[in-house]
Amino acid sequence: MAAAHPLLEGAEQSLVRLRSALGERKHFLIYSHMNPDPDTVGSALGLRFLLERVFGRHAAVCYRGIIGRAENRELVRLLAPDLKPARLVPQEQFEASFLVDCQPDFGFNGEVDRVPLLGVFDHHPDSGSARGLAFSDIRPGYGSTSTIITEYVRAAGEEPGAVVASALWYGLKTDTADLSRRSSPADFAARDWLALRVDRAALAAIENPKLSRSYYASLMTALSRAVCWRELVMTEIGRLPYPDMVAEIADRLIRMEQVQWSVCCGLHEKRLYLSVRTSHPTLDAGLLVKRVLRGRGAGGGHDTMAAGRIELADEGRETYRVAVEDVWQRFREALELAGVTGERLIEHPPEGPRVGGLRPA
Repeated sequence: MAAAHPLLEGAEQSLVRLRSALGERKHFLIYSHMNPDPDTVGSALGLRFLLERVFGRHAAVCYRGIIGRAENRELVRLLAPDLKPARLVPQEQFEASFLVDCQPDFGFNGEVDRVPLLGVFDHHPDSGSARGLAFSDIRPGYGSTSTIITEYVRAAGEEPGAVVASALWYGLKTDTADLSRRSSPADFAARDWLALRVDRAALAAIENPKLSRSYYASLMTALSRAVCWRELVMTEIGRLPYPDMVAEIADRLIRMEQVQWSVCCGLHEKRLYLSVRTSHPTLDAGLLVKRVLRGRGAGGGHDTMAAGRIELADEGRETYRVAVEDVWQRFREALELAGVTGERLIEHPPEGPRVGGLRPA
């Protein structure tokens, strides 16, 4: 294993640590985080490649939650068709498990995930919950977990093939906004190395998927319910077609002029999901979400993007309303906007012209 780049020296040492942690075990299960995004999918495929090609072990990949975003569904269809829901995996066939792109306090449920947790690969801030595991590689200075796994592959002297390279490349790209945020020299080096190995046609299809009618319906609902408090805009969608929809809306709203914070909430299977985006030059979205949800739910993230969820007693309208109002109030207080009067983003949604004899509902 001869490193071709100074950045890979640490990865070589980590490969030795990983081999030691594996021990004599032969069968491993790799968990993505809840409602997987491209970085966790790319990381999972890359780690499976490492375990099988470099260490000669058997590995399978799985996820919890829902793959809802159109781009993510296309990613899985083209590059990871064998990524299975965790509930369909025969856990008794595996001796140990890994988490990728998350840590135990936000990615592992001991009551459900019964395969012993061996290790973690992640680029989020260290929560301390991985301490005591046989292996952990947590690098908050990296823009993506896909970058970390790419360094392992390079340090091992292996060629990942177009499928794994494309998944890692896309995971790196999406989590760093094409290297425009939270990007380290390691991310640039990994991107350049992977770019020579990707399937461009597959990536083009992933980045330009067809969108469902429910996407446009949710977008209309979110815009009509959005409220602005100076540099903060918040909205809620009600019942979500899939949990990732809150992230898609937050991504769109943060692009609004004079907005530095966007927050979107929604309901799915007795959980209130929320997504946060910020362009604030100094405040951290991940820390803000942890502060807002303290005592209510779980959440975290990076400086510019974060997410969280709250378990609800039921899916009733009143339960949801009370939870949303509480979350909104906590955000306004945290950003010192509690005394500011909110203004609807769209005060009177336009009715629109008659088309074909029909008036839009």
